Amino acid sequence: MAEYRVIDPSGTVVETKTIDSAEDAHAWFVDIRADNSELGWRMEVADDNGWSFFDDTEGVSE
Repeated sequence: MAEYRVIDPSGTVVETKTIDSAEDAHAWFVDIRADNSELGWRMEVADDNGWSFFDDTEGVSE
C-alpha cells in the first residue's frame, strides 16, 4: 500500500488516499478529475524522500 495525493492546477492538494496498487491509484486519479477540462492536474506518491511525481506514461516520452 502507498499513499497518493491529487493536486489541482493551482497547487492545492485536493485529496489524499492510501491505495493498494498503482493501477487502482491511477483509476482514482481519473475519477477525481473526471471532467478532464483543465490541464495541470497531477498525482504524487509518498516515498522515503517525501512526495514524488506519479508517472503513468508507461515509459513513453514525448
